Amino acid sequence: MINIHIEMSSMKKWVLITGASSGIGKALAFEFAKNGFNLFLTARNENALTEVSEACQRKFNIESEVFPADLADAGSTDDLVKEISGRKFDVLVNNAGFGIKGDFVETNIHDELKMLHVQLIALLRLTKAVLPKMVESKRGNILSVASVYSFAPAPMQSVYSASKAFILHFSSALQNEVKNANVQISVVCPGITQTEFRTRAGIADKKASGMTAEKVAETSFLQMMKGRHIIIPGFQNKFFVFMAKYIPSELFTSVVRWINNRRGVNQRS
Repeated sequence: MINIHIEMSSMKKWVLITGASSGIGKALAFEFAKNGFNLFLTARNENALTEVSEACQRKFNIESEVFPADLADAGSTDDLVKEISGRKFDVLVNNAGFGIKGDFVETNIHDELKMLHVQLIALLRLTKAVLPKMVESKRGNILSVASVYSFAPAPMQSVYSASKAFILHFSSALQNEVKNANVQISVVCPGITQTEFRTRAGIADKKASGMTAEKVAETSFLQMMKGRHIIIPGFQNKFFVFMAKYIPSELFTSVVRWINNRRGVNQRS
């Protein structure tokens, strides 16, 4: 395991990004580095994580640390929390996650529990670790990556969509709790994004579309810095959320299933 410790300067801003070796997390690492942030990056894939770190250092002349960790594993999460204990981060990005596709009666419960550990338990533990110092100093941002499915149950991705709803509601409640501490809680809700996330989830989308990870990262960063709480990148995603809010839940759940059937998303492997 590589752990390059660099003393954090009080004059420089640091961001902690989970799931930073690929997809939206990788794009966010480049976006923050482009805007002068030093990076603390974590993900499972040590080689890919190191490549992202070194590329950002070369291109943007910033400092970067890597700490490989599997957030599906409680012990690995413990190690990460211990590593950041006592440090002050200006921004925490809870990005790590993966999806599982299939009817709940057929999917593997152990895989789903691992997913919840990554997307919920690790998120809670890292937020608990960094937020008190932000509140104390009256400065900081937390950006968590949810989904348009935060607003709508998704058949054949039931646990995934429910976990994203948790992230949205948790973030909104937290924003209210810290509103007088000058700490901003933001949650980004992307839709289909051009990353390897869908491949890992076993989703075979017939229509290759969606926003690029780079565009999602750019929009997320800019809107977070403007103090936006809920960030929905792209017109199609905004329209999806609009429909989810105003169409009865039972009906819209059927609409989501129909859309995903048309796209081939629900096609069995």
